[in-house]
Amino acid sequence: MSGTKEEDRADSGSWRDSFWNPRTHELLGRTASSWGLILLFYLVFYLFLAGMFALTMYIMLLTLDDYKPTWQDRLVTPGMMIRPKGDQLEITFSVSETESWDNLVQNLNTFLSPYNDSHQAQTNDNCPADQYFIQEDSGEVRNNPKRSCQFNRTMLEECSGVSDRFYGYNKGQPCILIKLNRVINMLPGKDGQSPYVTCGAKPLVAVKFLNASMNTDINVECKINSNTLATGSERDKFAGRVSFKLRINDK
Repeated sequence: MSGTKEEDRADSGSWRDSFWNPRTHELLGRTASSWGLILLFYLVFYLFLAGMFALTMYIMLLTLDDYKPTWQDRLVTPGMMIRPKGDQLEITFSVSETESWDNLVQNLNTFLSPYNDSHQAQTNDNCPADQYFIQEDSGEVRNNPKRSCQFNRTMLEECSGVSDRFYGYNKGQPCILIKLNRVINMLPGKDGQSPYVTCGAKPLVAVKFLNASMNTDINVECKINSNTLATGSERDKFAGRVSFKLRINDK
């Protein structure tokens, strides 16, 4: 019995010595100088990794421009989107239910607010018609930020929200705006020919849907056509075109 107790005490003392040995002053089998060297190694190692990461990020940021992307040849044809935004490019509403299309009208108001005449006069220039407004940089002095030509929402006429603040949604004749995404240094047309957008659907409709069938899913595809833009890629469904579904319910 006594032998068993002595063995237990020996095992307990051995375990304690493996954690802290008072005779050799070792913690977990290492002296203070050994632990100091290990901590110093990992400190230098991780400082080196952090320095390499910071240097890599600094070099990468030197190659970036604040106003235009570094690689511009990857996107030949600009993408297209629609406003108002619907769920998964679907616009569905009922003419008789105001709450079903009120959020669509508010979406258009928010999108078109920067194109108010007063805001455009303050932020953009009144450019001559049928001319490109090119602002060249002068040597090392960059002409940034560049200004744009004025585009007033009144140019959209019936779809401007000025003469019809409901954009035709209360009449079942909704306006849908086709938005062309910006591409740096892209000239949308040449020889005085402006790009134009064609929209096709079944049944056939225009951008302002005057004759859309009620209670019917209408699949619409709009494409950009220009003598300076390449045909969109089949792998990118938003390159130069946009497809969406419209459904107008009478009740």
